Amino acid sequence: MRGRAIGLGLLGLGAFLLAGALCVRLFLEPALVKLPLDQKASPTADGTDITFFDIAAGEQLTGLEADVRQKVEGEPGSSAASEDVAVWNFGSTITATDGTLLNAGTYRVCIDRRTAVARDCDVDNVDFDRKADVEGLTLTFPFGVEQKDYDIFNSTLRAAVPATFEGVEEKGGLEVYRFEVSIPETVARTADVPAAMAGVDGAGTVEGEIVYSNERIIWVEPTSGVIVTSEEHPDTFVRGPDGETGVTILAGDFAGDEDTIAAGAERAEDIRGQINLVKTVLPLSLAALGLVLLVIGALLLRRGRAGAHHEEAVEAAPIREPQVQ
Repeated sequence: MRGRAIGLGLLGLGAFLLAGALCVRLFLEPALVKLPLDQKASPTADGTDITFFDIAAGEQLTGLEADVRQKVEGEPGSSAASEDVAVWNFGSTITATDGTLLNAGTYRVCIDRRTAVARDCDVDNVDFDRKADVEGLTLTFPFGVEQKDYDIFNSTLRAAVPATFEGVEEKGGLEVYRFEVSIPETVARTADVPAAMAGVDGAGTVEGEIVYSNERIIWVEPTSGVIVTSEEHPDTFVRGPDGETGVTILAGDFAGDEDTIAAGAERAEDIRGQINLVKTVLPLSLAALGLVLLVIGALLLRRGRAGAHHEEAVEAAPIREPQVQ
């Protein structure tokens, strides 16, 4: 009787654990596996072979080196932040080794916390321009990155451009996916500039085209979607009204430094571990333990029934009186 009670208890507990494993996948995973509201990161990069036009001095500078400082910070208190949407701010500065500020930019994006795609909202902006739309992927890739092409936002063009999957490599000791963004010469905007900047003789101003191109490589850890590091080769110059080539506003080679790669790899490993715990380790452990308990419980019940049948058979057997010969 005691074995039967224990068997029933194990069967109940096993069924409970199997249900728990299912609940983890159906309810706990969607609730936990999503982008944080309070994201923080401070990647840095090195700039080399930089060409820059110093407007104040009216001089084209070449062969510069620079430090790139970037900052990503979530804004959980934003009115647009919710269970499904995170609001992240991004800022970047490029400073030459002599302290000259070469470039600065910022944008705010509302990100779908599961797909990582930018969502339309009332607080997004590019360089504080509220009319600019942020589209595609921005500061991270989605969880479970696939070997396919994605659209990724470019703040200079203020538009999403294709990032093509090019293969699997290793960065920071991790297996990562390599994506490449190739932007041919594209008119980013037009502006009135001094004639000399547009390659035009004479004084005064002319309407020039600000032409931008870039070759960018992004390395992404696929489970977490974390961008471990990137490198790019932007080139922005002025083109005159008749196609003249003017000054180069900014061009150079920029790549994440060793600290950024190490920090990106560490962040990717941490997030990947959390995802694997919720999606794989926890539900499989619950399911395995539940199955073991079900088997043990069934065996105990079977043994209990067999013992009960044996006792009934013994009780039912006739008792013969001894015969005196």
